[in-house]
Amino acid sequence: MSLFLLAAAIDGGLGLALWRYMDTFPELVALHFSVYGDVDIIGPKADIYRLPLIGVVVWGANGAIAVMLPARDRILARTVLAFAVGVLMLFCLAAWRIVS
Repeated sequence: MSLFLLAAAIDGGLGLALWRYMDTFPELVALHFSVYGDVDIIGPKADIYRLPLIGVVVWGANGAIAVMLPARDRILARTVLAFAVGVLMLFCLAAWRIVS
């Protein structure tokens, strides 16, 4: 349960931080980088809100899977929730990379 709430807090914090600092972002931001670190896709700054939205989908899907798993395997359920936390941390890193 604590991993589920941690993932929700991370995603909520990401969304809140993006909303709070939206005025400081340039009108066009780099949205995707190649494996070499070059910018592939540039888009409007509002597109950065896709990260927390995708995070909600990941959080919800992993939460649903974890709810179905405890009857069979509690360790696997916790692993699924830990992956949700990891993915959301990567989203935070991606947002930081995009806006910096």
